[in-house]
Amino acid sequence: MASPLLTRFLISLNQNKFVGLLVFVLITGISVVIAVQPQPDPEDPVPKAIGRISLNNPLPTFTVTGEELQVQGRSVNLTDLLSPQVLEIVANRLQYSVGQIEEMITQKRLTIQLPTEEQRAQGGVGNLITLEYRGNRSPQETLSVLRVFMEELVNESYRINTVQLDNRIRNLEGRLGVVRQDLKEAEDVFYDYITGEGSLLLSIQNGSLFGGITSAQQQRRQLEVVLSGIEGEIATLENQLNLTADEAYTASALSADPIIASLRAQILQNELDLERFSKDLRPDHPTIVEIENQKAVNEKLMEERAQEVIGDDGILKPLTADIRKSSNLDPTRAQLASRLIALQSEREAIARQIESVTNIENTLQAEYEVFPERQTQQTQLIQEVQSQRILYQTVFSALIDARAAQAEADSSLTVVQPPFLAIEPRPVISRLNPLLIVAIGVGVGVMGAVAVIFLLATLDERLHTPEEIREVLTERGIPVLAELPTVQILTESRKKVPLLLDSNSVYNSYYERFRSNIGRFGAENTKIVLITSVSKREGKSISAYNLAIASANAGKRTLLVETDLRDKNPKSRKYFNIQPDPVFATDAIRYYDVQGGNLHDVIKRIDEVPNLFIMASPGYQAQAAAILESGEMKSFLRYARSQYDLVVLDTPSLSICNDALLLESFADGLILVTHPGISQRNLLETTIDEFVEAELPLIGTVINQVQFDLNSSQMDSDQDDDSSIFEVNGNGKVEEDSEDDSEFIFNG
Repeated sequence: MASPLLTRFLISLNQNKFVGLLVFVLITGISVVIAVQPQPDPEDPVPKAIGRISLNNPLPTFTVTGEELQVQGRSVNLTDLLSPQVLEIVANRLQYSVGQIEEMITQKRLTIQLPTEEQRAQGGVGNLITLEYRGNRSPQETLSVLRVFMEELVNESYRINTVQLDNRIRNLEGRLGVVRQDLKEAEDVFYDYITGEGSLLLSIQNGSLFGGITSAQQQRRQLEVVLSGIEGEIATLENQLNLTADEAYTASALSADPIIASLRAQILQNELDLERFSKDLRPDHPTIVEIENQKAVNEKLMEERAQEVIGDDGILKPLTADIRKSSNLDPTRAQLASRLIALQSEREAIARQIESVTNIENTLQAEYEVFPERQTQQTQLIQEVQSQRILYQTVFSALIDARAAQAEADSSLTVVQPPFLAIEPRPVISRLNPLLIVAIGVGVGVMGAVAVIFLLATLDERLHTPEEIREVLTERGIPVLAELPTVQILTESRKKVPLLLDSNSVYNSYYERFRSNIGRFGAENTKIVLITSVSKREGKSISAYNLAIASANAGKRTLLVETDLRDKNPKSRKYFNIQPDPVFATDAIRYYDVQGGNLHDVIKRIDEVPNLFIMASPGYQAQAAAILESGEMKSFLRYARSQYDLVVLDTPSLSICNDALLLESFADGLILVTHPGISQRNLLETTIDEFVEAELPLIGTVINQVQFDLNSSQMDSDQDDDSSIFEVNGNGKVEEDSEDDSEFIFNG
């Protein structure tokens, strides 16, 4: 058996033979046209000018820049040599346009062969640049063109070197000004810092600051010792006098005042007089009263004088006790009070000295603590100045070197071989043998035709072999109920029909297997089977009829219902001459009415096949969907389920309408009919996937019109007989007989 790929190719070859022939003729015709072309005449020799330019060997230089220019000049490249400026100068000298010069280069009439890196390293001949120009004019003009090119290339090398040097000098001069300004700014910052912080840094570095801190600390400790002794002596004197230093100062001032001393003496005299006269006189005696008044006046005057001595400047402390007692210091106490006052003054002076020394110590300590930060800042400023000076010296040295290199600048190229002529004959184009060209064209034509036919076969969506159909079904887990052959039964009228009207036919076994597999793969007690197909002309009606006949031959009361209400030429009319009453063509609802109609007249018994009954189509119906969804149709199917062992529903193809899906809920299972050469892969896969997704009761599929070797003499005798059926030949093309447009035979 041929492989599916070969079968598909052969079918595509038979279908597209004219396309393949057209491709073959077209390619062969082109090869013939090429073969008959006359051979061109040999052309005149082409003048060619050749010249050589050498890369200059490194000359002794005294500057680094000059040495760098020599190295850069030796690394010349074609883009630099053929710059737009060079092309424009050459065009002006030759009185050509720039476009003509560019055309010479693009057409490779002017070629420049540069030495490789290895050749340059070897030196000598390896430094040569070869220029070739193939002119289409006179030899002298060819030489002139190449000579101008070589001269301008040398000049361009010199210009590149000098321009690079000038650019370097200009950049260095600009850079030097910036670096000089940066150096000046760094030095100014450093000098300002040294001016403000230099003395402090110097004092820290030579140890004077640390010595000052130590001296201040020692002096503060000495003063604190002296202060401690003074405070101890003050405390002793205060205990002896029972006065504070401020009170002692006030008492000393009052005791030293002569007015207060005089008033105190008068008061004392008044007190003595009162004591002397009080023994003899009564308290209200005028003398006693006068003495008391004098005493009171003296006391008041003493208080006023004491206030004058104390004053309100805050120096003397006001006395809260008796003024007479406070102002009456004896010489010893007065001497002690004077000593206490002197010690108090000395203590205050020493305290101020300690405070001053402490402030100085804190200031020196703070300056010493910031020394590391200031020293780091000084180091950074010094480094910044040094780096700017180094950068300035570097840029300045490079500028001096570049200016000195101007005297050494020269071209890196030298003409070592002026242009000379080398006559080059034009190449003779040898042609292939015309017969060989035609033979190659025939071979390419055959391969092109085969490729086109194979491409068309690959793009064909139809499934041409049962193996391809089985592959699609196996991928989706759909069982194949049967592979059915082409049925050809010869009737008594010597006419071939695709129905199993002969109970002894060799085809019966295939349909009997089909019938039994429905029971195996279908639901239990399957009575109503719906048969449909994806596309037209896949033989689903013939399969439905033959299934019903096979069931009837098995002794089952079988009813075949034609539910394709869109078919204008139903099979029952063609093969069994069943003609429904024309009244039902306009009133199809009553045709299926179980209660009001007469089903005995509508359901026809087939005499040729016992147990076979056919419910023919009432004729073409414009509202087929409404009839199939009607209550009468539902009642009729329930009636058929109760009266028959098997009910076969012949429905329209799914590509035409969805009538089959309208009846799906009344059927126990669906059977999908396929046909090699007609069934399309994408439609079949999509339909099965939709059935599985919708969980429709798909029992399986049937592969119709499969080629079998039946070894039937009846078939052999009828090979030359014309039949009123479609034939799907080996090329997969459907051929229609003039008598019928609904039946198929697959012969390949």
